[in-house]
Amino acid sequence: MKISFVSDYFKDCFYGKTEEAFGGSTLNYGKLSRSSVDGPIIAALGGEAKAETAITEVYALMEAQKNGENGPLLTNGYANIFYVRDAKGVLRTVDVVWGDVGWYVYARDVTNPDTWYDDRQVFSRNS
Repeated sequence: MKISFVSDYFKDCFYGKTEEAFGGSTLNYGKLSRSSVDGPIIAALGGEAKAETAITEVYALMEAQKNGENGPLLTNGYANIFYVRDAKGVLRTVDVVWGDVGWYVYARDVTNPDTWYDDRQVFSRNS
């Protein structure tokens, strides 16, 4: 897989985290119809428990589209947004973006005041 960049904040939050081996799952996903911050997105998905995915699921999707192929992840430079518990159990926003040379991986606090613009893809496991 081509991972071109991993943000320092992602490293701080997720490096050292262990999860069960990925056994396969079905994630729900859809594009934002309007711009929003994370709180209302999480609420619309049914709360943290329903919005939460695993880092292994994010990785599996990136691996399936390792060269920017078509699939559930956007490969047009727009963010694919996930809500994942970090190594300390804190829910974080993880976003992956396809660039011409590979995947860019970021993390941020779910309380971050920055807005996600419409047409970004949001993934959840249980909503």
